[in-house]
Amino acid sequence: MRFFDKDEKGAVTELPNDDAFSDALNGKGELEKEFKLDLASDMRQLLGALKQDGSLKKLGIDDPDAVAKDLEAQLGNLDDPEGLGERFDEYIKELEDKLEAQGLRMDRLTNMDDDDFENDFEFLDQPIAKPKTRRPVPQIPTEMWTYNQRRRLSRLNAILERVDKQLRLREAITAKTVQSVWKAYNLARQTLAKGWANVPQEVWDLLWAILSVEEAVNPSRFAFLSLLARDMSEAKVALNPSQQLITMEALFVDGFEAKAIDNWKRCMSTLGDSGSDTFQEFWELGVRMSCQAEDLVQAERAINKLLERQLDPRILMPYIRTCAAQPTDEMQEKAWNAYRRMRDLLGESMGLEDYDQVIAFFLTTNQTERALFAFVDMMTSGTVDLRGVTQLPSSIGNKFFFGKWLKRLIGAGDLDGAHSVFQFMCSRGIQPASIQINGLIGAWQRSGGADDLQKADKLAWDMVRARIRFVDARRRLAGLEGGAYTQDAKTSSIYEADPMPKATLETFSLLAENYRVRRLQKPMEDLWVAFREAEISPDAFMLNQLMESHSQFGDIDEAQELYRSLVHERGVKPDSYTFMALWKMIGVNRLQILSEDRAAGEIRLTRETFAETVRFAHVFKGQSLDGQLARKMLHTFRRLKDNLGLVVAMRALRAVFGYVPPEVLGLEMVIGTTNLAWDTATARQKLRLAKRKIDKWVEDRQKQLGRPVRTLDDMTPEERGLEMMEYLESEYLPAARNVEDDVADVAREMGVYDIVKDH
Repeated sequence: MRFFDKDEKGAVTELPNDDAFSDALNGKGELEKEFKLDLASDMRQLLGALKQDGSLKKLGIDDPDAVAKDLEAQLGNLDDPEGLGERFDEYIKELEDKLEAQGLRMDRLTNMDDDDFENDFEFLDQPIAKPKTRRPVPQIPTEMWTYNQRRRLSRLNAILERVDKQLRLREAITAKTVQSVWKAYNLARQTLAKGWANVPQEVWDLLWAILSVEEAVNPSRFAFLSLLARDMSEAKVALNPSQQLITMEALFVDGFEAKAIDNWKRCMSTLGDSGSDTFQEFWELGVRMSCQAEDLVQAERAINKLLERQLDPRILMPYIRTCAAQPTDEMQEKAWNAYRRMRDLLGESMGLEDYDQVIAFFLTTNQTERALFAFVDMMTSGTVDLRGVTQLPSSIGNKFFFGKWLKRLIGAGDLDGAHSVFQFMCSRGIQPASIQINGLIGAWQRSGGADDLQKADKLAWDMVRARIRFVDARRRLAGLEGGAYTQDAKTSSIYEADPMPKATLETFSLLAENYRVRRLQKPMEDLWVAFREAEISPDAFMLNQLMESHSQFGDIDEAQELYRSLVHERGVKPDSYTFMALWKMIGVNRLQILSEDRAAGEIRLTRETFAETVRFAHVFKGQSLDGQLARKMLHTFRRLKDNLGLVVAMRALRAVFGYVPPEVLGLEMVIGTTNLAWDTATARQKLRLAKRKIDKWVEDRQKQLGRPVRTLDDMTPEERGLEMMEYLESEYLPAARNVEDDVADVAREMGVYDIVKDH
């Protein structure tokens, strides 16, 4: 097995062995790095304090920097932090002896209060209430240790004091707190190993309470406890029964399976005794470990111990899973028998989640038939037994019953299980409902994995080919019967002979949308060819996907021809997304620069597109015009500088759809942008000037009309829209004598003359 680690910059390096992996998991590298930095800082601070105090001069030292550099050279390589710490302590001890000879003490110069270390851990700075109960805080005595050792132990003490207060106040322990405690303990443990007897029992208990919090907060729980238990063993600290069980499980999870199981077996007569408080937890742990180690004989013994006491039969779950995963029929039959035993013992208390687990065990091991039997048990409360039945009864062997199963599996995210059920149905000649398989295809596509996308493509195209085969067979049958399409028994038999479900419009739409998002041009072209061969009436969604795909690849003529063919020849009803696609295909909305020789043609195309949109105004009945679509239309006219077309469009939008431009759109049109910016002083100044200009025009207009002067902010949204429309017309309508005649001509070209002539 190979191990890898990723550093802060994201670089991945291979670790040489298991020990290196364990060190990386426990954060040893980070701890050593921090230790090195702390040690260097301590050395400089200590010499500085001695210099300030005048003690260095008494020792005949005038240059502390030179001493620091000389000391660093003497201490050697920083790759051995523990050895370096010991040599540093020896140097401190030598200084202490010299200072004591001068009548001074080192402790006076090195304050070892816990506050010195609070800056290293953010959570120490957070306010915390004082607990109501008063009892001694678990602390490690520091008097007998050297200077550098005291620093590490004081840091651990400070953190333990803080967390102890949190626990007494019943505050939840966070992941950050656990990591901080582990970091401080791991930094201090090599020092503690020199005198485990100096660690009080209360400190061990507190460390255990912190590092054993649930895995949701503490994902490295078992790794931490495994090491802590080994340290407690070295310290000759007796673990209580609950701690012993957790230690066994931690050892097992941490890779020491044989040692964990041996320890468990040795404790059978104590922790597993019928009168022990840990009886149930002990034997349940034995079941889990034995099943993972595939010692099914021992697992059975442990299960029987529990079931003899009428404890929860769900302890059979790991046994069922392990037996089901074995390659022999004998063991797989044992899995089935264990499931039936559990079901009989649970009776009515066996819930849907229990059935789902068992079904998943059988599906993941390719035992679809047994999974079906369990699903039938779930659906019929055990009243129907299919064991030994060669042919499924009609009440079960149909697409509706299996459809419930497929829907449940897909909803639970078990897509591989759903695919296994689909394959089982086909093998039994049961044609799945297309809607269920479309759901599976869509779920695979949403997952986004390469394998899942490949599975979705394959299954969808199998359905497409099944549809084309059916169409061909129907056409041949119609030719035999005089050219008339009939849906008699013969056609039905052709339809049912192939168990592969036939592609529907939804199948094609799923593929089309997926290909468009992934920008796959060739598959999209193949899909369109197959779509025509399948003789399925398209809808707006399918049309939109195909148009968007053509537009993405610059095939504008093909996209427009597709629209004309499907909408005007085949009667597909477009929707607002269809027209948004049409407007996005106009050159000024696609190209960075539009040449002058194309401007006239683009203006003509834009006016025709507007006429087409209004022609299908009925598709918007019952709903308001999409604001983004209206915005796209008006900005298109503005960017083409087709002022007459813009004025006609605003009048028609109001008359046909009841749409008037909101204030934000008005500001965009005035400034000449599709993206109002607020992030710079210049941009904000532009907005202020534009708003001031509009407000001044509205105020002057009201005075001219003899109305009470009101600002836009005082008006209703409808009134603001009308004022904005009037303002934009005044901006874009040329001040010419016969301008309304020109507007009328443009309105005829845009197909809205009768609509806007009175506006």
